[in-house]
Amino acid sequence: MYKRQVEHRRFSDRSKALLTLLFAALASFYILSAGGCDFGREEVVKETSEPHFLRGQEELRRGNISEALSAFLKVSEKRRDAPESHFELGRIYLEHMNDPNTAIYHFKKYLELKPNSQSSPMVRQMIETAQKKFAASLPESPFENNIRRIELEEILQKLQKENLELKQKLAAAAATIDRLEATQNVSVQTSASRSAETAQPRVSRRPAQANAQANPREPGRQPAPSVRRDIPSSYTVQAGDTLSSISRKMYGTPNKWRDIFAANRDRLATASSLKPGQVLKIPRR
Repeated sequence: MYKRQVEHRRFSDRSKALLTLLFAALASFYILSAGGCDFGREEVVKETSEPHFLRGQEELRRGNISEALSAFLKVSEKRRDAPESHFELGRIYLEHMNDPNTAIYHFKKYLELKPNSQSSPMVRQMIETAQKKFAASLPESPFENNIRRIELEEILQKLQKENLELKQKLAAAAATIDRLEATQNVSVQTSASRSAETAQPRVSRRPAQANAQANPREPGRQPAPSVRRDIPSSYTVQAGDTLSSISRKMYGTPNKWRDIFAANRDRLATASSLKPGQVLKIPRR
């Protein structure tokens, strides 16, 4: 009898223990399920609609940097997907907290969550700015020379680009000048040729008439052309000379320019193709 009572008591204790464990398991499952549902509902809310995110933006507008920092940190700690909060945190640490290293961390978190967003190039540029700022802040920084080298390389690339553009403009201008000069030379040569072909030297008959009047005893006899013995046999062309001006210097009249041109056909293509320093033959007559 006593043995049965002991066994019954043991069975009863075991049953109570099993029931207790079962109740605890059911309670844990209920709590976990309830917590999971709440978490799922929180994840549905957009980051930019989070109360802490909105508060952070408002504090930034008011200039309350510490309060804004705290608000954005709460969003980033609460949510796994909080790229906008990481972006705002990066800006705060870089621009207001003078902590470029922490800023780099939050900017990289933004790129990790939104690598292809429209703001990604700007964020990468801000990372470079933060890296330079961090390197420059180190005492006796070994990166100072590297930073200076990067800046000089950027300046050099800009100067090389400007130099290339300038060379292209100069080449285009030189080509334009060559075309204009070629057109002008053709026009001058054409005009000179026409002038040489159409120009008729004037022959003065006044000396002959005067001689005829002075010698009435010999009517119809023409005086022999006078020959100047002091005329040189050659002449060196000066700047601004023309065949007419050379004729005036040599003979006292511009009308013998054709004689000079005929004597120098081997040297002159046209009557206007004189060049300074060119030596011309001067005929005696």
